[in-house]
Order: sequence, then structure tokens, then C-alpha cells
Amino acid sequence: MAPSSDNEGAPRNGTAGRESLRDLPEHENIVEHFYDPEDQGSREKPVREKTPFSLIGNLIFLLTIAILAAIAWLVYSSWCPQKTDDLPGFRQRENAPDIPRILKQAINRDASVSFSEEDINRYLASSIHPQQHGTLAIFATNPAAGIRLHGGKERPDGTIGEGYMEIIIERYTGIDSRQTISLFLTPFQSLDPHNYMAVQTRFEFYNDETLPGGIHVGGTIGSLSVPQGYMIFLLPAFENLLQAYLPLIHMIEESGMGIHISEGRLNLTPPQKRTL
Repeated sequence: MAPSSDNEGAPRNGTAGRESLRDLPEHENIVEHFYDPEDQGSREKPVREKTPFSLIGNLIFLLTIAILAAIAWLVYSSWCPQKTDDLPGFRQRENAPDIPRILKQAINRDASVSFSEEDINRYLASSIHPQQHGTLAIFATNPAAGIRLHGGKERPDGTIGEGYMEIIIERYTGIDSRQTISLFLTPFQSLDPHNYMAVQTRFEFYNDETLPGGIHVGGTIGSLSVPQGYMIFLLPAFENLLQAYLPLIHMIEESGMGIHISEGRLNLTPPQKRTL
């Protein structure tokens, strides 16, 4: 009897190993799954699916960056003060004219009178001593007030618009941090129907229709021009300044003198009665 061998009847060429692998579940048959030539030949390459919202996402990202940049520019412009070192007579008390006395003499003589920016600013520096109130009183120091006089701009029809004044308030916060706010005002006067005497004088927010977009500019915060709606938060400071000079304003109103603002000058003219 021939001796039996342990390898007798065993399949050759590794067929048993291949069959055992084929009996495994599909997810466990790793070798067959990745290395079967027939399976690899029939499988197509995966197609990368396009993202339909990539363009919209990029636009939203760019829009967000633009908004943040605009906000940063607005904050910088509002914090950066306007120049006052070129404003004649600002913070200079020396050689200040006595404007109330000069105006009273002109009214008594029925004569015209004119004041420059330097005259008005020197008078403001010598006659008013503004103080900071409110929550920022302990931080803000050395406030001052001044005026710029702007002539009227040429309109599309060729006429010259009304001139306006810019009332500026300057203060310091901290050691050397300067801040400015300003208010644009235009004087309007009603005339008596029988003569040229002004019977009512009012000051309104400067509103130049030639500005692009028809923006109603009310003033500035720093070097940033803002619409008049934003000035409601700053009006108390300018109203307090106005109260200090009400007697001077009433003197002009009662005299009936006409107010005309040209570039750098405030001109007051007596009423001109009509000749029959």
C-alpha cells in the first residue's frame, strides 16, 4: 500500500486560496475587488461633481470684503479730523474786533458792513469759552469753535446758489488726539412786500442740489461728510453755541439787514426801500 501524502487531493496552482477568497463577502474580498482585471476594465473613472454654488460663494466673499473695507474707511474718515490750521483767526484771541459794537454803529448809520473769517473767528475765540459736558467730559479737553464761509456754487442754469457757513467745533481727547465736527447752515430771509427789509431770518441745513445723488449734506464728522439726518445726535452742541450769540442774531433780525455769504466773508446790507 502506497503511503498517503498530506498534499494528496489538494488543488494545484493556488486554486483553493482563490476559491476561498471568492467565497468571502464582496466588501471583504479586497484582493479580488482591486485586482480582478475584468472588474477593473469595466469600471469607469469617477467624474468629479461640479459645485453649482462656487461662483455665488465667491461673490458673497468679495461682497463681504468690500463691506468691511467700506466700514473701515468710514471709521477712519470720521476719526481723522479736518484741517483747522488753515482757518484764519481760529483759536486766536489777539486783536479780536468788537463785532457787536461795529454792527450797532453800522445799523445806526444805515450802512453796510462786512466781516472776514478771521474777524469772526478771533471774536469767537475771545468771547466764548466752551466746555465739554456729558460722559466724555473727563476725556475731552480744550474745545474751540470756528466758522468757515463758503460762497454759493454755480447751478446748472448759470445762477449762483446761496452761500453757506460751516460751524466747526474742535476738541482734544487724550494727550494729542484731535477731533472735529461741523454743521452746514444756510441763511434764508423773508422780505417785506413793500420794501427790501428782511422781516424773518432763519438758518437751515445746507442743501445744494448740485451735489451728486442729491444728498442732503448736514455737516461733517471728522473729514467725513454726513447727511443731515446724522446731525441730530450732534445738534445739542451747536444749539448751545447758538444760544450764546442770540443777542447778536436778534440785533441783525431787528435791523432788517440782509445777509449775504461770499467766499470767506459775511456781508450785511441795510434794507433798501423802493423809490416811487
